[in-house]
Amino acid sequence: MELTRHAIDKLETYGIRNGHLLSWREALEKGETFLDVTSGATGSVFWWEGRPWVVIFSQDGSRVVTTYPTDQRTVTNRRGGGRWISPST
Repeated sequence: MELTRHAIDKLETYGIRNGHLLSWREALEKGETFLDVTSGATGSVFWWEGRPWVVIFSQDGSRVVTTYPTDQRTVTNRRGGGRWISPST
């Protein structure tokens, strides 16, 4: 999957590059896709290095636009509150 310049910059901010980037990509492939009903964006949440991470995809789903670490409470609240739903819903 292609990364935008912004996504690359975000990953570098968190010290993720080279070999570390490979394991991040592997974890991303196992993520759960969601639709953010607030923004209309499609994303994925996945576990990597002991915490959840979020990626937001381009409209066509071919690129990672941004990424950031989060916490389980935020994931639970966004799912439970109906903000992040399954894209097939």
